[in-house]
Amino acid sequence: MSALNLIYKDRITFGIELPLDRDWSEAGQRRARIEGRPFGVPDTSNPAKGVKLAENLGFDAVWLRDAPVHDPSLGDAGQVFDPFPYLGFLAGHTRRIALGTADIVLPLRDPILLAKMTASLHHLSGGRFILGIASGDRPVEYPLMGLDYEARGAALRDRVDQIRTLWSGDALQGPKGPVTVRPYVPEGIPVVMAGMGQQSLQWIARTVDGWFTYPGPPDQAERRLSMWRQARNDAGLPSAPVLTAMHLDLDPDPDAPFRPIQFGGRIGRNALTNHVRSLHAAGVAHIAFNLRQSQREIEDVLAELAEHVIPEFTEQNKKETTL
Repeated sequence: MSALNLIYKDRITFGIELPLDRDWSEAGQRRARIEGRPFGVPDTSNPAKGVKLAENLGFDAVWLRDAPVHDPSLGDAGQVFDPFPYLGFLAGHTRRIALGTADIVLPLRDPILLAKMTASLHHLSGGRFILGIASGDRPVEYPLMGLDYEARGAALRDRVDQIRTLWSGDALQGPKGPVTVRPYVPEGIPVVMAGMGQQSLQWIARTVDGWFTYPGPPDQAERRLSMWRQARNDAGLPSAPVLTAMHLDLDPDPDAPFRPIQFGGRIGRNALTNHVRSLHAAGVAHIAFNLRQSQREIEDVLAELAEHVIPEFTEQNKKETTL
């Protein structure tokens, strides 16, 4: 079974994006200063706790981002740990939740090592791994590694072809004969594109298995997702999931309306339910919540989402299937 089946269902599914720390909120920044952490470096003292809680509460996926270096001018060290060993660690602490990378910067990764790491993670997680890829938008990383930032689009296309070839078990020519990269994944690993990756929508639609994007408000999402469906249809391919992320500051007032924040909104659970319903109607298959700007404790937000928002969609689906 493809790991995409864990998040691409006949209902909208829900994920969390690490780090599970509200370190971008005022309270979180105060806590970080007390603990001696610079802005953008989250608390990593209990790296499995929040993910295990999310799985127990019924969330479908956890997503990690690729931040090779911490640039203080951006204030974002991601989840600090490299995505691949961290996901391997989480695979050993969870049972069913999908394990995904939101945006591995593919051109920065050696294709042989990348193929081996991803195939290993696929097998060790029981097939729960989803490879989200990107070309990267931080120019500082490329010169540090002696790579051409402007060539990242072409490099990404090459990497996709290379790792799929290596997953299949095709041989490389070594100095003393053919060699292969093990373990193999002949069926492949699901690949989703985060953003555009310096590619055309047509290339994305015919090459990868899903699209991770910010679709915007529901009316904008409908236009954007209509273009995605058309591009898949033009390529002669079946429908494929569109995934999105949302920075969420869940208001304690259930009836609080949507107020924009960077990459998302401050919103009560009732308006959030309506917002998610509109995105799903536009064609969004999965939404991952990022809680770094949350004014409330992470555990409280996850519990409220699990009690009041997620059941609105799982229960609705149960009712529809019994009609």
